[in-house]
Amino acid sequence: MDLSPAGSGRMWIALSVVGVLAVLIWLTMEPGKYRSLTWVFMGYFAFRILLGRYRSR
Repeated sequence: MDLSPAGSGRMWIALSVVGVLAVLIWLTMEPGKYRSLTWVFMGYFAFRILLGRYRSR
């Protein structure tokens, strides 16, 4: 696995961390406004990770 700054290994690790956080949000927070807001933030971070990966190509 390539863990250099432009490597795909770092992207997969970052996306898996965001995924684990999203599951923890789903399991621990009550449905409502704040849960939806945190889902938006998780989506934003995942988008930024993917955007940074494709920008470095």
